[in-house]
Parts: sequence; structure tokens; C-alpha cells
Amino acid sequence: MKTVEEIINQVLQGDCLEVLDQIPDKSIDLIIIDPPYNINKDGGDGWDSQWGRVKKGFMRKPGTPTEEDYYNWMGQVFAKLNTKLKDSGSFWFFHNEFPALSALNHQMLNNTDLEFRNMIVWNKLFQPSKEYGWLHGYCEVEGLTNFQKMCEYIMFYTRKDLHLKVRQKMIELGVKGSDISKEVLSKSGGQTGWLQNVLSGKSPPSEKTIVPLTKHLGLTMDDLRPKFRNQKTHHSIWNYDIDKNKQGHITPKPLDLLKNIILHCTDPGDVVLDCFGGSGSTALAAIQTDRNYILIEKEEKYISIANNRIQGKSPDEELLGPLFTISSE
Repeated sequence: MKTVEEIINQVLQGDCLEVLDQIPDKSIDLIIIDPPYNINKDGGDGWDSQWGRVKKGFMRKPGTPTEEDYYNWMGQVFAKLNTKLKDSGSFWFFHNEFPALSALNHQMLNNTDLEFRNMIVWNKLFQPSKEYGWLHGYCEVEGLTNFQKMCEYIMFYTRKDLHLKVRQKMIELGVKGSDISKEVLSKSGGQTGWLQNVLSGKSPPSEKTIVPLTKHLGLTMDDLRPKFRNQKTHHSIWNYDIDKNKQGHITPKPLDLLKNIILHCTDPGDVVLDCFGGSGSTALAAIQTDRNYILIEKEEKYISIANNRIQGKSPDEELLGPLFTISSE
């Protein structure tokens, strides 16, 4: 297994479940993935079609994978990614169908020790969107029998039960709770229940209460609570234009949206992982926010596009950078 320093800021080629084995455990600060949605978006010759989503009015071909196979495979991906994430890290993934989100959330909770934090609605139809007139035209089509979908969803998870580290460390070091709690007193000089609130998970440590926890137990804020660097700019509905500069990929995500996730959940120099690298948008967002990245992508054509974009070249220019391939052996 390589060190994380040996593979950061590279686009790695291979199946994500195999390549992830080469990334050290608990080395990643943020995971952002845009996995296949299993909706036959690619027209029948790519990732989505291999899971056998059957279009309305058609029969499933014998021997083809089922939707349950898709969810089980995603569960394996979640489980593998979970081992790579630091305790202070965050895990985000995109999807666009609520029934699938329910099944995928079930896989996440069953295969990881992460907990659900929020579901972000990426709203694409808003004023003053550059695409407002074009998108709004779809709402005005005659004969609609349902509301037009003008959004996607982003699921946000972090590590749960980090507070258990405090009691474990107290037992390990033989430190009494009274020795810790007396260092943060009330305004009148009396003891409060702040330590018990931390031990029970009721309240995470604050900038004030982390001081005695570090002094007595050596625990830092990043040991006990996920990073969330509030930018004071967003709530749970995000307005971002769609990325029409597809760069050879059918569903790229907007750079500004990706940068917003990165700015909220990491610090400069942290490592961002995307195991469905596509055309490299996550890498560009990391670079533009002074973070490091690791991309994994199976298709060589997308690796070429991603490396060209990272190097500031147009998609049709000759690839200068090396193609990094990591085997599972």
C-alpha cells in the first residue's frame, strides 16, 4: 500500500473497489462522489446500463443485473470508502431519484459507521440563472402529467459516536472526570454538566471545553467533531446553474457547487477523494480551493479529459501527464 503523499494530486485508473485498496485507511478528509444513477442516462453503453434498469414497457433480459444488484454494489463502495475517511471527514454523494436515495441511505447506514446529516436540494431553476428561460420552457409544455424535475439531491454524512473517544481515553489514561470538568466552571465558580454532555453525545466540545480535553486526554477538536467551516452563505437549498461545458462527459457537476462543499468541510491542504472521477471537476474544485485531490476513474477517455483539464488544456489537446494505474495486487 502506498502512502497518501505518494498518490495525492493524481488521476488513478481502475475499478474503484480495487484501487481503493491502495489508499491508506483514515487518510481522506472529504469524499465527494457522483456515482452512476442507474437511469440509462448514457443511452445503453456505459456505467448505468450495466445494472439493467428496465425502461417502462420493456421486459428484463434473462441474466441481467437487477436494481438490487446496483444497490448492493453501491453498498460495497460505501463500505470501502468508509474505511478511508478520517474521523473528522465528510462524505457526500449525488443522486436524482428519491426512491433510490432511500435505498442508498439504507446501504450507507448498514455498511458504514456514518450518520446522515442533511439532504441538499440542488435547485437548477431560479432567477437570475443563466439557464432560466431555457429551463422554464420545459414547465410550459402542454400535456404534462407531472411536475418537471429541475433539481438533484446531495446526501451529506459524517462519522457518528465520536464522543465515545472521550470516555475510552479517560479509562486508558486513568483520568477522573472531576479533574477535567473543574477546569471549565460557571460564572459563579461552580461546576457545570459540560463534560457529561460531551460524554453522552448531547453536546460536542466547544472552543472553550476542548482545552481541558486536549490538556488531560490529548484529544483535539478534529478527533471529536467533524469539520464544518460554516461559510455563512447557504441553507439546504442551493441555487447553481447546470454545467453546460460538458468537456466530453454527459453529467458534469458545477465547479462552484463542488467548491462550496469543499470550503464547508475541509481546510487548505486537506485531501479530497472522488472514486468516480469522470471529467475531473472534483480535482479542479480542489485545486481552485488550495486542497489536494485523489481521483479514481475506470474509463481511459475520461482520464485523458480530466488530466487535460487539470493541466489547463482543452479536451482535444494531447495528454501530457502520465496515466497512473494501480493494480489490486
